[in-house]
Parts: sequence; C-alpha cells; structure tokens
Amino acid sequence: MYKYWSDIQQPQMWQLIMEAGTERLAAMAFSPSDRQPMRFHEWEFPAASACEGIQALENTIYDHPGLLTDFGKVTLLYDTLRMVPIPDTDNEADAGEIFRSIYPPCLRQGKILLSRIPEMGMALCFEIPADTENFLRRTFPCITIDHPVAPLCRYFRAKHPLRRRGKTLVNIRGKRLDIITLGEHTPLAVSSHFIADPMDAVYYILASRQGLELRDSDEIMIAGDRTLRAAVTPILRRYVRYVMPALFPSVMYRAGKESLAAPFELVVSPLINTARSSSHSLTQPPVTTIKDTYASHENNQR
Repeated sequence: MYKYWSDIQQPQMWQLIMEAGTERLAAMAFSPSDRQPMRFHEWEFPAASACEGIQALENTIYDHPGLLTDFGKVTLLYDTLRMVPIPDTDNEADAGEIFRSIYPPCLRQGKILLSRIPEMGMALCFEIPADTENFLRRTFPCITIDHPVAPLCRYFRAKHPLRRRGKTLVNIRGKRLDIITLGEHTPLAVSSHFIADPMDAVYYILASRQGLELRDSDEIMIAGDRTLRAAVTPILRRYVRYVMPALFPSVMYRAGKESLAAPFELVVSPLINTARSSSHSLTQPPVTTIKDTYASHENNQR
C-alpha cells in the first residue's frame, strides 16, 4: 500500500478522506485536477473493546506512512451512531445540551462535535472519544472531522434542487444504516441505525416512511454495500413503487476502478463543500421536522 501511495506527485493537490470507527479505517486519496487514479484501502481492526480501538487506529495510521503524506486537505468521517440532527447553529454549548439530553455521557470521555449543513438548515451533533480526537488533531493538524451522514446530506440535496420532498437516500455501510429524507427546505428525517441483518434495514426504512406519511410513489435510492442492497431492494419494492440504486457520480468514473470499491460517503465527499462559516443566519424556516427525531432517538435508547 505504501509504494502504491508514495508515487503521488504534488500531494498538496490531493485530498485525503478517511472513515474511522472502533472496527476499521478506510482511506481514499483523490485529486480533482491530477489524472492519476484514486487510491483506496480499508483495514479491519482486530476484535477489541472501544478503548483498544484508539490503539488500533494509531497503529494502522503509523504503520502506513502513505497516510501521513502532506495532502492539501484531510477529512475524517467518524463512524458513530451517537448522532443527533439539530437546527443549524454554531453554538456548541447549546448543541451539547441537546445532545446530552438524548445521549448521557458514557464511561469513556467523549467530545461533542458539530457537522454544519446550513444549506439544509441543520447540523449534525455527534460524539467522538476525546483521546481519538486528540490523536487525530495532533497527527493531522488541519483535519476536518465530520460525521459520515454529513457528506451524504450535502450531496443528496445538491443532486435534487427541485421537487425534492419525499425523496429518500438510504446508505448501508456494514452494520450502520443511514436514512435521509428530503423536504422542500429542510430534511424530513435524518438518522443512523444499527442493523444486524437486511430485515433490520427494511424495518427502519419502512417505519421511517410510515412515520412521515410518505406516498408509495416517493422514491428510495439505495447506496452502500452491494450484497445488502441486493437483499433489501426486492423486499422494499413490495411496498414502494420506485426503489433504485443511488447513481454513482459520473465525475468519479475517471478516478479509476478503485472508486467503485470505496464507501459511497467517501466517494461523494470531494464533490461537495464543507460548511466552515459560522455566520449562517438562524432566521430561516425552522427545522421542526428534525426536532421530531429527538423523540425517536430517545425511544431507540429505551
């Protein structure tokens, strides 16, 4: 892997996008201007407790110096189900209070972060272990840490500028299921769930649609693991008229066959701009539908 990544010319023109959790690390290097193919690799961590996960992450990164190349931009998506969508804000204290009202502190000290998505009038509030965040910021001084659902939201909304209400993107990534349902201005629902098998995914998708009172003609687009997509799609088609694969971004085909192996949330990340400004107005239409998801998060914890 190191030799494969070490031939990158002008790494300042490349982006490194990673996705990490307690079980694995996936990494993708991509240049929007260089004609070289994308680099992608994924490492599974040995079965371990959450506390040992940080050690596995550190070892994996240090054992593969290609990840430490001087890239122009570094982003990490932290894979966690401890995530809450809230109305867009740059007030981390208020966001933290909302988060803690749903997810009390766990045994391992955590840091609450915000992924702002002002174009959708919301932010994703999520938790990362403090020692993991400290390690990442020491190792990659200019890193942006996001939740995996954030690039999915930005990309999905940009792909549907008109008549977007009711359109749903489903992303299946291992044992994590992401569901994003668009409204005209703000999303109707944004959630992540643990799934043990394909029928869990079917249940969460149909339950979400029933709660939102969507029509059977409101389409579902499915991204993520190919095997799980194939298992879920025919069952959903019994209840929903339009269920189809999420279209792979055509601009990424030139990145080479490696792009087809990468998780969908990594592939779409270079195609959207991450919100960095804190000057976004909070006077836009309220995200009332997002507030309704607080109750569902509380129910999931019971």
